[in-house]
Amino acid sequence: MTLAGVGLGATSLGFLGMFHAAEFVSPGLATVIANTQPLLAAVLAAFWLGEKLSFLGSSGLIAGFAGIVLIALPDFLGGGNESYAIGVFYIILAAAGVTLSNVMIKSVAGKVDSLSAMGLQMLLGSIPLVIAALITEEPATINWTLAFIASLLVLALAGSALVYWLWFSALETVPLNRANAFSFLIPVFGLSLGIVIYGERLSLLQTVGIVLIFLGIAMVHHRTGRPRIKG
Repeated sequence: MTLAGVGLGATSLGFLGMFHAAEFVSPGLATVIANTQPLLAAVLAAFWLGEKLSFLGSSGLIAGFAGIVLIALPDFLGGGNESYAIGVFYIILAAAGVTLSNVMIKSVAGKVDSLSAMGLQMLLGSIPLVIAALITEEPATINWTLAFIASLLVLALAGSALVYWLWFSALETVPLNRANAFSFLIPVFGLSLGIVIYGERLSLLQTVGIVLIFLGIAMVHHRTGRPRIKG
């Protein structure tokens, strides 16, 4: 039952929201709203899992989110189109689904086999997407070129299956809030690839945003306990 909930949140709602949101809103806005997920998960984890961050840890999540806002600010200010509200709805749907699934994954991490659990949740979560695609799309019109097949395999195996298995494995030993803080690094990796592959340059806002993200992660993972002095 829990894995079905994970599949609904992570795979059904997560992928549905992320892919459709790209049709209606700027990448900046999508990034900002999607990265509210660690903040929402921290609140939900406190009630569901009993994981409570210290004041420093909570401040770290806020600092990381502030860094995301600075990185995405140029695109965020770019505005939207007439379907702006629809795009925002899709992003919120994805963020809510991923938030719920992360808390549920943590609740069963260490109790079930990670590979089987993630395979089953993706299988269960794909069923609503297949039904929706058959009703609203035209699968027969897909052009199965080598480039399309290669992209599909990379997204399915490396970008989805491998990522979820590694995430589940990490949550077996790491508290959700601490692990979730690293999700703020996703835009940083994107910027890094842009620099290496396309020769792009960081703006001042992006640089400050990256610094805030690393600072926030450090704050979340800071150990406040004092070492005991043996006498």
